[in-house]
Amino acid sequence: MKDTQAINSIAGKIENLPTLPGIAIKLLQAVQKNEPNISEIGEILSKDVALTAKILKLVNSSFYSLSSRITTVDHAIKLLGLNTVKNLALGFSLITGFQKKGVKAIDYSRFWKDSLVGAIAARLLAKKIQPALCDDAFFMGLLENIGSLALACCLPEQYSVVLSEATKDGGKWLQAENQFLGFNHMEVGEYLIKSWGLPETFYVPIGYHHCPQKISGNSLDCQIRTKLLHLSALYIDMFNAPDMSLPFGAIDHFIKEYGYKDKFDPGVLGKEVHAQAQDVLPIFDIQFKDDRDYADLLDKAKAEMAKLSVEMINELLEKNKEIEFLREQTTIDSMTSIHNYKGFCEFLSRELSRAKRYKRPLSLIFADIDHFKLVNDTFGHLAGDCALKAVAICLKNGLREADYLARYGGEEFAIILPESNIESAFLVAERLREKIKSQNIVYKGKAISLTMSFGVGCMPNQDLSSDSLIKMADDALYKAKAQGRNRCCMLDRGGNECS
Repeated sequence: MKDTQAINSIAGKIENLPTLPGIAIKLLQAVQKNEPNISEIGEILSKDVALTAKILKLVNSSFYSLSSRITTVDHAIKLLGLNTVKNLALGFSLITGFQKKGVKAIDYSRFWKDSLVGAIAARLLAKKIQPALCDDAFFMGLLENIGSLALACCLPEQYSVVLSEATKDGGKWLQAENQFLGFNHMEVGEYLIKSWGLPETFYVPIGYHHCPQKISGNSLDCQIRTKLLHLSALYIDMFNAPDMSLPFGAIDHFIKEYGYKDKFDPGVLGKEVHAQAQDVLPIFDIQFKDDRDYADLLDKAKAEMAKLSVEMINELLEKNKEIEFLREQTTIDSMTSIHNYKGFCEFLSRELSRAKRYKRPLSLIFADIDHFKLVNDTFGHLAGDCALKAVAICLKNGLREADYLARYGGEEFAIILPESNIESAFLVAERLREKIKSQNIVYKGKAISLTMSFGVGCMPNQDLSSDSLIKMADDALYKAKAQGRNRCCMLDRGGNECS
């Protein structure tokens, strides 16, 4: 499971997270009663004529293929069930309520088109895999990327940078979000949906829909829903890809991995998604303009994948992971498994640019193991290596996910703290100092006691270069060691010690 503290901290980092539209709140309150009153729900919906009209238009479309026409919401509830109508109403109200004007960080029409494709795919997948989940799957598919929309609304400037970076880097959205924001749209979506009062079976799958392999400790129902959303997200990717072969191969791969191969043909289901999207999107007032022949493209993608062996398909799917792994390896210290000096320099440069652009504080801590040479001389270099690894783990465990820990060189470590002023950075340094002092390191039965000295520098809302910030933290570290070691020191920009 995710770190609860990290998830809860999102609210503190993002102001004015979007709330559900008023009619959606009333609807949820009504259906969450022990004995929901169908007449009350019908009355809530009937007060919004436009919403009622859209619901009736959709339930009478080929999306449901009913034999008789439905003319009232009450009739729809009786025939299709309360859950179906509730999810449709919530979906319509979300799309209408989140059409915020003036925000350029995201293309609303494109976002909702993709969301509806994901919703349709999720519903069709559920129909094949777990029919009882059909209507929940549609609403979940509509919500799976709601975190992106929330970020675009609340942090438009920052999210524009994320999107720009993701586009440059081959669409690696999650990596760009984590890099520039310290969290991603899955985490925000999970937090947001939980705050709206929706159950765990909704917010947990949305929190893991790009990485279902990481879900643990949840019910089988949650795991199935997460896999459904993962596959629906791959269908979104496929319909947006210039070449469908690789996304199609990914879908085929995960269908086999999840044990669904005998339940449906991914190409046939793709054609069904496209056909239903053409009918459904206009009902949601989303334009569907695409001259590509998706049926032909899917057939070609399927034929292309049929030529490849399973090994080659897996190789293609792993290619991006390998590239990412190799990229990470160039910035990882082989001994401690944390970032190295190269990674530190790259991250500091990016974070300084971001801090200057948005006039946000950025702090840097330098930390040095006291009398480390004595450890090597007394216990041997292998013991020294063991101590370095233990220190790295201890420091890493004491930091936030958004913070950046690197081995600067030898026994010296560097910690970059985005969105942290010098006072909060000093508290972090002091907490880490205590953790290092109190940890027990044992090498071949011999106890090794360590202390560390910490120097803290900060770039407040003003211009400062990487070299200047490094010098500030380094000077503070030097002063901490000169004053007896095993202590923290922070300096202001003038080089004066702060108290």
